[in-house]
Parts: sequence; structure tokens; C-alpha cells
Amino acid sequence: MPDVSALTLLLSLCFLAVSIGLIYLVGKIFLGGFRASFGGLFERAAFRRQSLRCQRGDELLERGDLTGAVRAFGGAFFLRPIRQDASLLTEVGKYHTGLLNRLLTVADELDTGRLSLPALADTDRLLTERLEIQLNAFRERAGASRPIADRDPRLEENERQLRIAIDHLLSEINSSGEERVVYH
Repeated sequence: MPDVSALTLLLSLCFLAVSIGLIYLVGKIFLGGFRASFGGLFERAAFRRQSLRCQRGDELLERGDLTGAVRAFGGAFFLRPIRQDASLLTEVGKYHTGLLNRLLTVADELDTGRLSLPALADTDRLLTERLEIQLNAFRERAGASRPIADRDPRLEENERQLRIAIDHLLSEINSSGEERVVYH
């Protein structure tokens, strides 16, 4: 009799393992279809939330809080990978151009006429490179039936470099305002 219960236990464990595997596969298929159908909606919502930070920076700029505006604009860059909605790439590109223009305006307000921001050019170059990487991923996907990879080492490296460049840009802008000296 003990052999029958051991056999029953072994068969039960095998059926449990197969069931868990099937549930995993069905769940993966279901979530993949859900992401394909509604993934772009989530990307747009995340972009909208991030653009609210830019609006906050505009409000601070209007009130004359240049330091607060620089902080808000610095946190407003949208660096999430775009995998579902290719049309969002154009909007993000225009958004980043506007954001860099705002930062340039603030830097000009803080500066005494000696504006030189090499980090602005680096940031702009890295943002353009990021859009190209993502655009190429969409082009490659159009030719194949596979989805865009969840992790792209080029995008991860670009994001790391971008964060450094943005931090450097913000510190250049802030230091231009701190170095303002008035001689009488």
C-alpha cells in the first residue's frame, strides 16, 4: 500500500508541474497580446505624466523661480524605451527639443552674457541617438514578425550616458547663476 501512495504523490507532483507550466505559457501569451493591443496606450500615459513636470517647470519659470524651473525641467526628460507606439517617437523628439530650449532660456536668464554650454550639445546628440536606436528597432521589427526586445543594451548605455549629460547640463546652468558677481 505505501507504494501506491508514493506513486500517487509522484504523479500528482508531475501533474502540478505540467499545470504550472501551462498556466505560465497561457499567461505569457495573454499578456503578450494585451501589451501588443494596449502597450502604446500605457506608453502615452507615461509620456503625459512626464510632460506634467515640464508644465510645472513652465509655471516656476513664469513666477521667476529659475532654480526650481531648472530642477523641474531636469526631471522632465522622458527616457523610457518606446516599444509599442512608433508615432510617439516624433512627439518625444519634439518634446525634448522644447525642453532643451527651455533650459537654454533659463541658462540665458542666469548668465551674464558668456553662455557656453557644451553639455547642451552632448545632451542633444544623445537624445537624437536614442531616437535613432528606437526608430531602427521599429524598422527591424517591421521586416520581421518578432517583437521589439524588452532590453536593448544600446538603449541602456544611451540612458546611462544621457543621465550623466543631463546632470552635467543642469550643474552648468546652476553654476552659471551662482557665479553672477556684481562689482561697483
